[in-house]
Amino acid sequence: MENNPRRLYYIDWLRVLSMFALFFFHADRFFNYDDWHVKNTELNIISTIHISFFSQWIMPLFFVLSGAAIFYSFKFRSGPTFLWERVKRILVPLAIVGYFVTSPPQMYFERLTHNRFEGSFWDFIPAYFQGVDMFGGNFPWHAFHLWYLLYLFVFSMILLPLFKQRKNQKPSILSSFSSRLESPWRLMLLVIPLICVNILIDLSDLDFMRGTGGWDLFSYLFLLMYGYLFFCNEKILENINRIRSVSLILAIILSISGLVISFGIKPEISENTPILYLCVTFIRCFRVLLWIIALIGFGEKYLNFNTKFLSYANEAVLPFYILHQFVLLLIGYWVVQWQVNALVKYIAIASLSFIAIMGFYDIIIKRFRIVRFLFGLKLK
Repeated sequence: MENNPRRLYYIDWLRVLSMFALFFFHADRFFNYDDWHVKNTELNIISTIHISFFSQWIMPLFFVLSGAAIFYSFKFRSGPTFLWERVKRILVPLAIVGYFVTSPPQMYFERLTHNRFEGSFWDFIPAYFQGVDMFGGNFPWHAFHLWYLLYLFVFSMILLPLFKQRKNQKPSILSSFSSRLESPWRLMLLVIPLICVNILIDLSDLDFMRGTGGWDLFSYLFLLMYGYLFFCNEKILENINRIRSVSLILAIILSISGLVISFGIKPEISENTPILYLCVTFIRCFRVLLWIIALIGFGEKYLNFNTKFLSYANEAVLPFYILHQFVLLLIGYWVVQWQVNALVKYIAIASLSFIAIMGFYDIIIKRFRIVRFLFGLKLK
């Protein structure tokens, strides 16, 4: 989208705002009921509801926006150029910064707080390279929160034949398929693959795959394609704008219903209750599609403008994403030991981490060519 004469600034705004939401989401992971790398001694229901609500749609939105960026990227790039850009912008930060800079301290804190290691960080370094996480070792194949970059790179390789323009100037396969979704009701059929994938995950006892942002590998694969489909066809975008209000209302209703089911009714959902299980699965998948449609639709209406802040923040998003959880854990491990209430700790963790990340970005990352390259930024 960088060279697009008709740049859709609302996609940049959604990207920046979703990064802010993800930052505060991870800052609250110290305090919700679910396990995490480092936890506060006192947990609370407000943080748990906050985490539950945003996990419904925050990472799916990231993949949809990435799919949109892929579509616009192919307007100005060939297949090989696109792949080389993916290597520079995604694989290099993941392989160098992710595996060797941000991941070792995160794994150390997790092992230390879960009583799986004793000693200093430097004592832990040799153990970090002994075996793979989830298979008895400590090396994180997922690079913690950078699993998103890993998935995005792999998906870009796998789906390249669907993304790129075909021979004789024919539209891509996904662009051709998008003509079948040119009505609001057909657009709703995109929920079916998500439902099928979620049922397959449950029936195959692969629920551990939802440890990445609350959704699974295959759902993210479809969501990336959905982002491409939405933006490769003007009629689909027009339909999204038509149904954005209805989508938002239904998304809010289904979100509230989901929270009531999770924290109020708490039904036993299993293979012994197939009707209830199917209803909950349908709500979960339909809800994320509605949220994405609503956010894109209202983003187009209210956020399609440029500012100096947006230009600055849009370039900073990727380095900020790479650093945010790493810095949150470094500061949070120290702050959770304070003898103050959880709200003060949360404010301290979020504010100190934000200052540290933006300070490092502004002073180091954006000003030195080699550091820009390592964090996936264009060289100046």
